[in-house]
Amino acid sequence: MNSVTSTTHHGIASYSLNRAGICTATLVFGVGMRDEPAAMAGITHLVEHVLLRMVHPMPLYHGGRVGTDSVEFHATGESEVVGGFLNAVAKAITGFASVSEEALVLEKSVVEAENPPAYCRASSGLLTYRFGTRGPGAGQFGAPSTADLGRGELVAWVNRWFIAENSALTFTGAVPDSLDIRLPSGEQVPKEHHEPLITAPTVIRSAKEGVALSFIVPTHGSSLLGEALRYELLDRLSHDRGLIYSVDIITTALDTEQCQLDLILDPVESNVRAAFIEGVTAVRAVAENGFSINALVQARRCLQAELGWDDCTAAFTYLGQLAVDRLLGRPTSTPTQVLAQADAQRTEGLTELLRTAAGSLVVAVDKYATVKKKDVKSLAMHLDPYEIWQPRPHSDNEDSSQKSVDGHRLWRHKSSTSVMWLTPTHLWRRQGGKTRSIDLADVVLAGHRSCGCITLMDSRGRSDELPTENWKHGQALKRALLSACPAGTLRTFPEK
Repeated sequence: MNSVTSTTHHGIASYSLNRAGICTATLVFGVGMRDEPAAMAGITHLVEHVLLRMVHPMPLYHGGRVGTDSVEFHATGESEVVGGFLNAVAKAITGFASVSEEALVLEKSVVEAENPPAYCRASSGLLTYRFGTRGPGAGQFGAPSTADLGRGELVAWVNRWFIAENSALTFTGAVPDSLDIRLPSGEQVPKEHHEPLITAPTVIRSAKEGVALSFIVPTHGSSLLGEALRYELLDRLSHDRGLIYSVDIITTALDTEQCQLDLILDPVESNVRAAFIEGVTAVRAVAENGFSINALVQARRCLQAELGWDDCTAAFTYLGQLAVDRLLGRPTSTPTQVLAQADAQRTEGLTELLRTAAGSLVVAVDKYATVKKKDVKSLAMHLDPYEIWQPRPHSDNEDSSQKSVDGHRLWRHKSSTSVMWLTPTHLWRRQGGKTRSIDLADVVLAGHRSCGCITLMDSRGRSDELPTENWKHGQALKRALLSACPAGTLRTFPEK
C-alpha cells in the first residue's frame, strides 16, 4: 500500500503519494457552500469559475468543484504540467482584484447554463430542511443571488478565504519540481457548529420530486450503513414491490463525529405515497429485526470496489478528503481502515447504528403527491408542510370589504378576493377565509425580478414567490415589500 507523505510548500500543507506516471493534483481551500450567507449563496462557485477563466487556456484536463465544506482546483497530466496549472491558479488568486466586469458577466452566463433552475430560483434540499439556511443547510436552496453578486463582493470573499492558512495541496504522485505556489497570508476563519432545527422524526412536504430518507449517523460507520440500507430498500421496494428503480446515497460531514446520511428514492408519481410508507416501514423493520447477512456482505463488497487503493480515482478522492479534514480539524480514516472496520462489523452492530439514528429520521416527500395526514400519523411522525406562510386564527376585524386592517393599507388581488397588508413586523395574507403571515424579521433573502415577482425566504429555507403584477397597485406593493425587508437581504434575481 502506498503511504501518504505530508510536507509543506511555502506554508501550505501538502499530501502526496509515491506513484509514477500520470499525476492528479488539487489545490484545496476550506470554504464551501456552508460558509455562504443566504444573500450570497453561490459566491464560492462563481469565484471558482472566474479563477478558471483567468488561467485559460490550459493544455491539460482540469477543472474545479465546490462542495459543502471546500472548493478545489484539480488537474491531471504530466507532473510538471500539473504543477504549472496550480501555479497559475495561485497567481490568479493573488491578482484577483484585477478581474474585469466582462469576466464576471461571462462566467455568470456559464454558471446559469450549468444549472438553470438553481441559478434562477430558490428550492431547498435535505440539509436545509434539517438545519435551515445556516451552516450545513446553506447552499442547498439554489443560488439565484449569483446574478446580482458584484465584483467587490467577490474580491472580499477571495481575500477572506483563499489564503495560505486555509489551503492544502494533494498529489497522486510526487510533488512536481515546477511547483511554486505563493498565496496571500491571513487569519483562518473559525467554523461554527450548528445544531439541527428538527429533533424528532418528521415528514417534510418538499418541492422536489420523489422520496428521500435522511439520518444523522456516526461518521465512522456511515459508509457501510448507507450501502446496507440501500440493499434492504432495493430488496423490499424494488424487487418485492416494484416501487423504485434506484437508491442514491449522499453523505455530508457535519462535525468531527457525525454526518448526515441521505438515501434518495426515485418512484414514479403514482408510487410516491407507497414508496414513502414502505420506505419508512422497511427502515424501521430493519432497525427492529436486524440487517440481513446479504445486506452486510453486499455493503462490504461495495466499499471494496469503491476504495480499492490501486485505482487512481480512489487515491485522489482519499487525498482530497484528507486535505479538507485536516483543514477543518476532522479525523480521516484511510481506505484500509475503512475496509478493516467494515470487515469487523457484524449485523448486530450495524443494526444498533440504525436504531440510534432512527430518532433523527427526516423524510422528504413530493408535496404534490397524495400523502395523507393519517399516513404520517400511522408512522408516528410529525408533518411539516414547510411553508413560509404561517397560520393565524381568524379575527373579527378581517372583513374583506374594509379598506385597511388596524390602520394598515389593504392590497387586493386582481382576480380573487385575496388581500394582503403590511405591518412593521409581518406580511399578512387573507385567502380563502384563512389568514397567514410571514415574519419579516426572519427573512434572510428577498429577491426581486423585473417582471414584478418577489421571492421571500426565511431562516429555515422556506420560500414563496409573490407576483406583485397580479395585485392592484402592484408597483407600489413591490416597493412597500422591499422596503419592509431586513437590510442586507435584498437581491436582484434573474428572469425565469
